[in-house]
Amino acid sequence: MSNLVCVSGDFCSGSTLLYTLFRKSSQYYCLYEPLHERLREYLQYRVQPDEGDHHFFMEDYYAELRPFRRVASLLDPSWGSRDLYLPPDAERDALYRYFSYLIGESFGRSPRVMFKENRLAFRLGWFRRHFPAARIVHIYRRKEAQWRSMVRRGQLFVGREDIGQDRVDFAGFNLAAFCEDLKATFPELDARHFTTGFERFSRLWELSYQHNRRYADVSIDYDDLVNDFEATFGRVWEACGAPPIDISRLRAFVVKPDQQPPARRGLRARLDATTRKLLWHYARARVRLQALRESRA
Repeated sequence: MSNLVCVSGDFCSGSTLLYTLFRKSSQYYCLYEPLHERLREYLQYRVQPDEGDHHFFMEDYYAELRPFRRVASLLDPSWGSRDLYLPPDAERDALYRYFSYLIGESFGRSPRVMFKENRLAFRLGWFRRHFPAARIVHIYRRKEAQWRSMVRRGQLFVGREDIGQDRVDFAGFNLAAFCEDLKATFPELDARHFTTGFERFSRLWELSYQHNRRYADVSIDYDDLVNDFEATFGRVWEACGAPPIDISRLRAFVVKPDQQPPARRGLRARLDATTRKLLWHYARARVRLQALRESRA
């Protein structure tokens, strides 16, 4: 289990970049967001990156998870947005069974395994208790830059400037849903304490940062990763206990923010968005049909 790596970070923190680097190293079997609430649907087709997400060099996010036959039956989609806080001694047998299955299947394919997840920050104490030898890598992005990225991607997705980002119930990247779930443990996240979406996001960012740092073996800043790549990723690689590699060759997969091309707009962008929606509806129909068949079996 010391060859198991968990990458934990918030949405728009650079966690997908870190995932891509592990994947391109060819040293790890890499799992992408196994707690995603839409994972069952995403396993039905090759999910490709949305241009506006700036997830460069990603091909088929869930290719490594697709061969695992029991994912659909063991996954509870509510794990993606509920019970986000788990104390170390929480009893969650189903969640432990799910992780154990994924990890076991992955080690059957590679001597080293990693997964990245944006839904673990407040569950890392629980994860550490059940998988004490695993290496936890935390990546964070400075608060204002992360917020700008979240808003920009939301605006591109819906095609308008006002996406409710000034409201305390701003729903982009599950912000409001996460705060509502966590406020039982962290009352300061209640909407009545804020006047803008950024204020509420800021408090969630601070709490997430504290919990990630508490349990991480190594914590890195996204800006350091893109601007001082060899030294920063070298720290990550060393903390994971991975065999030596030529880290400099992975630099080719890092695109700095100021070098990232703007997302295309117009007819091509609308066609791409329509295609993604059609694939999503197709996948949802297949998942529902499968569930119906299983209920009648």
